[in-house]
Amino acid sequence: MMRFGLAAAALCLALQPASHAQTVTAAALPLDAGPEEQAALGRLDYRGGLVLASDDERFGGLSALEVSANGTRLLALSDSAWWVTGALAWDDATNTLTGFSELSISPVRDSDGRHFEGRSGDSEGLTALGDGRYAVSFERRHRVLTYALGEDWSSVETALPETMDIPEALSGLPDNRGLESLARTDDGHLLMGVEYPTDLSLGHALWVGGDTGWQRFSLHSRPSFGLTGMAAHDGTIYAVERFYSRAAGNRIGIIAFPVPETGASATITPETLGRIDPPLPVDNFEGIAVIERGGETLVLIISDDNFSNRQRTLLMAFAVGE
Repeated sequence: MMRFGLAAAALCLALQPASHAQTVTAAALPLDAGPEEQAALGRLDYRGGLVLASDDERFGGLSALEVSANGTRLLALSDSAWWVTGALAWDDATNTLTGFSELSISPVRDSDGRHFEGRSGDSEGLTALGDGRYAVSFERRHRVLTYALGEDWSSVETALPETMDIPEALSGLPDNRGLESLARTDDGHLLMGVEYPTDLSLGHALWVGGDTGWQRFSLHSRPSFGLTGMAAHDGTIYAVERFYSRAAGNRIGIIAFPVPETGASATITPETLGRIDPPLPVDNFEGIAVIERGGETLVLIISDDNFSNRQRTLLMAFAVGE
C-alpha cells in the first residue's frame, strides 16, 4: 500500500471529523444473587453495574478497559478500532457504580492518520505504559502498537502509532486467537496473554518482557475458556476468562495470580476469585480494570456486544473480599 507523506497525513487528520460527546444511556443493572450464585461469586462483592447503549453505530465491541486511578474516567477500546471515553459516577456512601456520561468516540489511527479498518483494525488489548503512553494489541494481523494519548487522554483524537517489538513466535498465532490481553507490571514490564492455548498441555501462553528480552510463561487455567483481559495492580495480575457455546451461553471467571518474575518457574496456577454464570447477568466480558476506591480493591469488567442486538454492553464493578 502506498504511504502518504507528512503533508498528506496531516490533511487526512484534518478531514476526519472531530469527536464530540455522544448520546448514551446507562441503565442500572441489578444483581439478584441467590445462595448458589452468591457462592459462585466467591470473593467478589457486587458494587453496581450498568447497561450501556448509544445510537452511535460506532459504539460497541468493547474489548479492553482502562479506568483512571480515582475511578471517574473510563477509556475503552473497541475491536473495530475505536477509542471510547466517558465519565463514571459513584455513590460514595456505598462505593457503588451508578452512572456513565460524556461518551466520546475517536478513531484508532494508523501511521498515516487514517482509521484502521477490516483485518487491520481488530484491536483487542490495552494497557497504560506510563507518561500517557498506551499499548494496543491486535489480532488477525498480530502486532502491538503504542499511542501517546496523554495522561488525560487529550490526544486520543490525533495520536499516531509506533510499533513495538514482540516475540517472533507471536506472528504465527491462529487468525482470531491472538493477543487478547495486555498488562504493565509495577516494574515496567509488559505482560501479553494469548487467548487460547495452542497446546492444551502448555496452558495459556503469557509473555513477559520488553526491550531486554521476553520470557514465556504458561497459565494453567481452564483451557476451554479464552483469556480475554488482564490488569496489573499491587503485585497481582487480575484477569477475565470467558467461555461461550450456543447451548450454555457465556460463562465468566475472574482469576488472579502474582506478577510473573523473570527467571522464576514458567508454570502459573491462578486463583479463581469468582464466577459469573447465568442466571446472573452475563455477556461476552473481555475488558478488565482494577482500582483502589473507598478503601476497597475494585475490579471493573466490560463486555463486547459484537455489535449484535442480541447482546449488551455491560459494565460491572466488584470489590475483592477476603
